[in-house]
Amino acid sequence: MLMSNFNKKILLLFFLVIFSRNVSAVEYLDEISDKIKFPTLKILNNKEMPVILTFNQDLKKKGYVINFWATWCVPCKEELPDLSLLKSKIKKYNIDVLTISIDKKDIKDQLKFLSNYGASNLDHFFDKEMKIFKALKLRGIPTTIIVDQNSFIISKHEGILKWGEDEIINKIKSLFY
Repeated sequence: MLMSNFNKKILLLFFLVIFSRNVSAVEYLDEISDKIKFPTLKILNNKEMPVILTFNQDLKKKGYVINFWATWCVPCKEELPDLSLLKSKIKKYNIDVLTISIDKKDIKDQLKFLSNYGASNLDHFFDKEMKIFKALKLRGIPTTIIVDQNSFIISKHEGILKWGEDEIINKIKSLFY
């Protein structure tokens, strides 16, 4: 029995989707050769107070995993529990995980949303005017950047990842150790 061209295209698309999902996640966490400094711009903390993110003030952290997200972003909702799991797994390596929302919703509503989606153990910041997002020339969300103890962005990933997987944790550790 012969397949129609339409069915062949659907089958080809199906295989492309399946095989593209099997690409090793660590391939997306390569170190950036042209490191850029994390911007020193004011955003809001979870108490709605303006802050400038400064890294490693206590000289104890090796680095930071920073995820940009919004409540309306469906992949972000899926990724939040994995970021929470990542934090619990890499805390012992002095690497922290935090989020920066680009959502315009009320911060209290966003915090409730984060709690409902299993991310209440993360430190949350809010960039309603997208100052940092624009300064970094990010293209979409979710986007996750990895920042070293000197405030330089050393890696960037656009899209969703299973952040709690051992392979990814080992790759993140290798960026710092």
